[in-house]
Amino acid sequence: MTRGGNEDAMGFDERSAELPFASQQELVDCFSGMLDMHIYYTYKYHSWVGPDSNFANMMGVVVSREEFEHNLLKASDSVAYAALSPDEWQELDRMRSDFDRRVVCTEACGADLPLIRLRQRFGCDRFEFYVVLTLLCCELDRKYEKLFVYLQDDVTRKKPAAQTLIRLFADPMDVVSDYYGYFSRNSLLLRYLCEGEGQSLGNMTLSLARAVLDFLTESPLVGYGFWQPTEVLHNLYISSEIAELVTNAARADADGKTTLIYLVGRKGSGRKFICKHAAKRLKRSLLFLDAEELCDAESAERALFEAVCICVLRGSILCVTNFDRLLNEEMHTRLSEVSKALVQSREALGRVVMVTSSAKWPEAALGDALIKTDFELPDTDEAMRLVLWENFMNRYTPDADIDPREMAAKFRFDPGQIEAAVERSADLSRLAGKSSISAELLHQSCYDQVVVGLNTLASPIKPAYGWEDLVLPPSEIKMLKDACAHVKYRHTVYNQWGFSKKAAYGRGLSMLFAGPPGTGKTMAAQVVTNQLHMQMYKIQISQIVSKYIGETEKNLRQVFTEAKNANCILFFDEMDALFGKRSEVKDSHDRHANIETAYLLQQMEEYDGVVLMATNLLQNIDEAFMRRINFVITFPFPDVPTRKRLWQKMLDTPAPKSDDIDYDFLAENFKMAGGNIKNCVVHAAFLAAAEQSEIAMRHIVSSVVNEQRKNNVVVLREDLKEYADLVFGSK
Repeated sequence: MTRGGNEDAMGFDERSAELPFASQQELVDCFSGMLDMHIYYTYKYHSWVGPDSNFANMMGVVVSREEFEHNLLKASDSVAYAALSPDEWQELDRMRSDFDRRVVCTEACGADLPLIRLRQRFGCDRFEFYVVLTLLCCELDRKYEKLFVYLQDDVTRKKPAAQTLIRLFADPMDVVSDYYGYFSRNSLLLRYLCEGEGQSLGNMTLSLARAVLDFLTESPLVGYGFWQPTEVLHNLYISSEIAELVTNAARADADGKTTLIYLVGRKGSGRKFICKHAAKRLKRSLLFLDAEELCDAESAERALFEAVCICVLRGSILCVTNFDRLLNEEMHTRLSEVSKALVQSREALGRVVMVTSSAKWPEAALGDALIKTDFELPDTDEAMRLVLWENFMNRYTPDADIDPREMAAKFRFDPGQIEAAVERSADLSRLAGKSSISAELLHQSCYDQVVVGLNTLASPIKPAYGWEDLVLPPSEIKMLKDACAHVKYRHTVYNQWGFSKKAAYGRGLSMLFAGPPGTGKTMAAQVVTNQLHMQMYKIQISQIVSKYIGETEKNLRQVFTEAKNANCILFFDEMDALFGKRSEVKDSHDRHANIETAYLLQQMEEYDGVVLMATNLLQNIDEAFMRRINFVITFPFPDVPTRKRLWQKMLDTPAPKSDDIDYDFLAENFKMAGGNIKNCVVHAAFLAAAEQSEIAMRHIVSSVVNEQRKNNVVVLREDLKEYADLVFGSK
C-alpha cells in the first residue's frame, strides 16, 4: 500500500476532514476507503491465508498445518489489533477521527442525508454506525463479497460475521469480548437495523434489514400502508372533536413513557380516518400495521420491530389496526408479548402509538411504561348519518329523487359504509354512461355492503311489482303511499321537528295487510319494497316457532337483530299464526305461548325498521299488536268492476290474444280473487302455447273450470252459458 501527498491510495483525503459531506454517495465513498484499510490490517495480522497459500484450503478439503496453527493463535487473540505497529495504530485512529469529524460537521450543517438521519434517530455510537456503513457497502459493491469470503475462510459467508465486524472496528487494544453485547438478541443492531443468520457469534453473518436498506437507498416502501400528510384528505364531517382530542393526546408530554392512543369503534366508524386527521395536524406520516401480522408467534416480534424501525427512520407514527385480533383468550400470551415489545421499543419509537380496535384493551395487559388513552367512537345516529350522506353525495351529481334524509333513516351505516356506497354507485354510473347517480344504483351499492344472516329463518323476495300493477280501492292505495312517506320524511318529523322526544321508542313503520287469500297482499308488500328501494325478507314461520322453551324467543331476537343490521323489510305472511291472541293461562303450554307473544310485542315495539304483515283472519290478531301497527290496509274481495280490471291487467302482455275474450262475462260470472285470476291466465297461456295459437276464450274458460275445481267448486254447463260448448262440447 502506498501513499502520495496527503491522500492515501484508497481515496481518503485528510485535507477535507473539516468539511461536511455534500452527498450520501460522498460519505459512503469516504467510508469505503477507510473500510478497505481496516480489512487490509485485519488480513495482515489475522488471516492465515497468504498470497502464496493454496486456495484449496478454503474449500475445507484439507486442513493444513498453517491453518491449524493459525486457529490456535486466533483462539487466544482476545485483544483487537494487538499486533499493530504505532504508525499503523495512528493511521487507523487518524482515519476514524477525520471521518467522524466530517460526520459531525454534516450533522451540524443540518444536511438531510438518510445515513445521518439514521444515526441521529437511533442514537448510534461509532461502532454501530460503522457496522451499518459496512453492511451498506456490501450491498452496493460486490467486491466485498470476495473480500469477506477470503477473510472469513468460507465461500458460503459472503456477508461479514459479527466476529469479523468486531475485529474490524473495535478500538485497538480493546478486549474483543466487550463488543459481543452489540450483537445480543435485544441490541439496537439486531432488533432494528440488521438481520442475523446463525445462532452464535461464531457463525452469525449479518446484513442490513430490508426496511433500513430501502430507507438508505431511498427506495419506495412496499408491503405497508404508508400515509403521508401531503396526501389529499377529505374533511372530517363528524367526530371532529375526537380528532382534536387525539391530536392533543399525541402532543402531550408522557414523562418518558409511550402513549397508546386507543380508538375503539365498529369497522367503518372512521378510526383510521381520525388517525390520519390527527397525524396531518401533527405534520407526521402514518405507518399502518395490521395486528394480524402480530398473531404468529414466530414472526410477530420481527414484524413489530421492523414497523418501529420504519417509523423511526421516516418520522412516522405507528398505527396498529384491527387490534381486536389480539384480544381474545387464545391470544392472551401474544398480547403480553406485544405489550412487552412496545415497551422495549419506546426509546426508539418515541411517545405515540395509535391503536384501532372494535373492543377494549384490558388494563392488566399493558406494560408499565405504556400509558393508554381511550377514545370510543359512538355508533352513528340519524343526524350524523344525514351529515355524511349530504357531504359525500355533494362530491357527485345525484338524481333529484335521492333524498339524503331518507337514506339516513333507512341505512344505519357507519361513515365508511356511506362513503363506499356513494363511491361505488358513482363508479357504476360512469360505467353505465350516466352523468348522475340514480336512486336504484345507490340503493344497490348500499345493499352490496350488507351481510344478511337471515337465510335460515327467512327467504329473500325480489320485488317485481309497481303501483300500476296493484288493483285496490283508491283509499287503500293512498294509505299505502302515506305509509311509505313515513320512511321518506322520518328525519324531518323525528329530528327536525323534535318528535323524537315524544316517541322515544316505537319509531318503526308497521303495516298490516288484511283480506281473503289472493287479494294482493303479497303483491302490495313487493310494491312497498320497490317504492322504498329496499330488500324484503319473508319470515319462515315454521323455522321461527319451536317446541323447545326459549328457542322461539331466540329465533325472534335473531330475526330482528339481523334485520336491523341489514336495513331490510321483514314480511310476516299469515302472521296470525305468530301474533295470535293471548289466552287464559290454564297450563304451562298457555304460559309459554303467552310469553312468546309478549316477547314478540316487545321486539316489535323496539324495532325501528319496516315490518309488513299479512293475515286472512284479522279477528284472531291480539289487540296489543293492533295498537302497535301504524297502518291496517284492507284488501276486499274484488267486486265485478275490479275483477274486470284484474282480467284486463293480467292479459296485458305481448302474448298474442284473440278478439273473442269476453271480460265482462268472466268478471260477472266467476267470483275469483286476483290470485286465482292470475292462475287462470297463466294456465290459459300454456294451453295456447301448446296449440301454437292465440290465447282465446276457450283456453280461459277451460282454465277457469280447472281453477274452480281446485277450490271444490263445481262448474255446471249452465254456469258457462253461451261458452259451455268450448268446454263440454255441443250436445
